[in-house]
Amino acid sequence: MQVILLSKEKQLGNLGELIDVKSGYARNYLLPKGKAILATKKNIEIVELQKIKLKEKIANKLAIAQSKVNKINSIESIIIKSKSGEEGKLFGSIGTRDIAEAITLLGVPINKNEIRLPNGKLRYIGEHQVIFHPHNEVTVMITIHIVSNS
Repeated sequence: MQVILLSKEKQLGNLGELIDVKSGYARNYLLPKGKAILATKKNIEIVELQKIKLKEKIANKLAIAQSKVNKINSIESIIIKSKSGEEGKLFGSIGTRDIAEAITLLGVPINKNEIRLPNGKLRYIGEHQVIFHPHNEVTVMITIHIVSNS
């Protein structure tokens, strides 16, 4: 199935490129997420006319992502308080939602889907490294400090 990419996708292509993908991938991922449109004659003409607007839109998203990263880098420490046992194990765990809420309270509004936990949910007190990934081209490591609430 031929589609036109509306954003830069790893291992597929750049904005406005006409590519061939399997129909299931296009129907179930690219089209519903708004990352591509069907490659009809009318859509090809429309995309050529709107390519400049789409590039500006992507540049705007990249600029927003960069500003978020700069704000997060300016934060000295991200501390999350949680109940824990004597050995430092948390009652429950700290997930992406908890981290996103803690960062948002510090003045940087982010979504939980922009946080990546390379080792899964955080279950112990201490310092943990998480990945902040707001855009395909922007990624930064964040240090989270989990302290006991007692």
